[in-house]
Amino acid sequence: MAVMNKINGTARSHSDEFQPAESMAVRRLRAWLYASVFLGLSTWLWFWPSWHLLEEQFRDVLNSRFAVSGTTPSQVLLVDFSDASIQALGGWPLDRRQMADLVEELVGPLGAKVVGLDMVFPEAGDPVGDARLASLAEHGPLVLSHVLDMQQRSTPIRVGVPAQQTAPPQLLTHQWGVQPSFGFVANHAGLAHARCVGHVGVLLDADGVVRRLSPLVQGPGGVLNTLAAAMLDCGQPGGVAARTAAAAEVSHASPSTWRLPFTYGVKAFDAVEAADVLAGTVDAARVKGKYVLVGSSAVGLSDYVTTPMQALTPGVLVHAEALAQLLDRGVPRPDDQYQFAVLWVSGLWVFVIWLLWRRHKAAAWAVALSSALGWPALAVLAYTQGVFPWALFVPAVVLVSLLSITALEFKLLRDIKLRALSTLSQYVAGPVLKQLYAIGLTRSLQPQLQDITVIVVDMRDYTRLTSEMSLNEVADLTRDFLALITQPVLQHEGTLDRYSGDGLIAFWGAPLPQRNHADLALECATSLQQALANWNAQRANKGLEPIGMRMGLESGRALVGDMGNSARSVFTAVGTCINTASRLQELGRELKCDLVIGPNTAALASLALTPLAMVEVKGLRSALQVYTRDNS
Repeated sequence: MAVMNKINGTARSHSDEFQPAESMAVRRLRAWLYASVFLGLSTWLWFWPSWHLLEEQFRDVLNSRFAVSGTTPSQVLLVDFSDASIQALGGWPLDRRQMADLVEELVGPLGAKVVGLDMVFPEAGDPVGDARLASLAEHGPLVLSHVLDMQQRSTPIRVGVPAQQTAPPQLLTHQWGVQPSFGFVANHAGLAHARCVGHVGVLLDADGVVRRLSPLVQGPGGVLNTLAAAMLDCGQPGGVAARTAAAAEVSHASPSTWRLPFTYGVKAFDAVEAADVLAGTVDAARVKGKYVLVGSSAVGLSDYVTTPMQALTPGVLVHAEALAQLLDRGVPRPDDQYQFAVLWVSGLWVFVIWLLWRRHKAAAWAVALSSALGWPALAVLAYTQGVFPWALFVPAVVLVSLLSITALEFKLLRDIKLRALSTLSQYVAGPVLKQLYAIGLTRSLQPQLQDITVIVVDMRDYTRLTSEMSLNEVADLTRDFLALITQPVLQHEGTLDRYSGDGLIAFWGAPLPQRNHADLALECATSLQQALANWNAQRANKGLEPIGMRMGLESGRALVGDMGNSARSVFTAVGTCINTASRLQELGRELKCDLVIGPNTAALASLALTPLAMVEVKGLRSALQVYTRDNS
């Protein structure tokens, strides 16, 4: 049958026969679909907050297992107002003269390079102590802190008097975008002329963990470095800043963040008690030439945050980590400088996987799975070398894209198969079609020898009936007759082989074996006669001439299946029984009988048949006993 070319071609979606049928437009459409899948998924992953949180948590695990150093930062010292120190010094808030004594002891006899206070004094205290602190802040290596609120609120927080900064930031200026602030907690007016000021605001991720800082934040009095960078500016003007000037060339209009590596553990930093400093019992060798951060681990002061190091981390340790990283590695790069590189790597890798997919799908899956496992392994190696790449994004995009492409391919193939089945359903009965689908179209359409019963149907006197009709009338008559004789074939689980002008050839017993194929064919013949009688009754009501038809049936062994090639595929049956059924249909004219049944069908039938005649059939050596049915 002619349409089987299309059916078989679509059924074998990946065979050589199918590929040429795929137009260039279809291939381009699929390519665009795959590209859209990648772009959509990568964009979705990139902007999906939960994905970033998963990535961050995975990096935390890598960091804790592979990147934490066991060494102590040699240039950083912590002075801790612990619960024990606060109790020994008479409670909190500390007398401002004691705070001045502490700073003077650190920068004087003990020889600290810079002292940074991770605390804010929004209210004035003892005038003498405040005056001494103000003098140290204006002329000495003392860095004060402001808390800048980077969250926009209905009622902005404004406490204290922001410092009118006289020394602009030197470190982390050129390559970092400036984060706006919407409120502040500053020191009192007596400390407003401090030379060195840093901000101690932190950024919380969605899970409440502090992983990054905003190095530059716009405060009321100007742009402030983070406390750690401000200490380096204050203690080494032209030092670290000069060493890292070459790295500070890129300008960013949007705010930038710095993800702290947290390569030092909670207990890695050298720390002394504030009470011991004031008591003069601290060895000067532990302080001399170091950057000293003064903060508090006292539970009552609640200066705790959650970090990748531990759930409750004293806030001063975050700034200690930032200070140690700046001293060890110089100016880092903003997080967003790596984003486009990650997207490019992801896109390139998905493109490679797609090329492999077009050639060999198993190889594409193997490479995708290998990269999904290998990329995190490379990330682990990078962590051990102090590099902090995106560990999950690339393999995730590759795997999700490949899964989506596979799903899309499956859907396309499923649509193709459904279209093939829809077309095939016009020629094969529904129950047979379901079994073909379950077995597999390719397997069930392969040529094989099967026992079948063939029916050949033809319109009687077609030439005479159509000789005086118009073309439209001939087309309508032919179309209506073919529709009339097709439906009973499909209703009785037959397979339509082909139309032959004004008739058809159909068979039972293939593509699926049927034990009662002869009875099914005979029942179909009876239905055909009844359908013709009903149609003729309708024609008579319209004043039209009745239509007659002849049928020939015979059973036998035949080769049934796809007999085509790469150029044209045809599902048909080849065997003596097909030719015999055709001859019997023609003999009906001489026998004055519309239904002529061959001896092989009669032998298989369980229905009652009536002997008709012994006939000579062209192509056969011996005469045949033929039959008919009483109601014919």
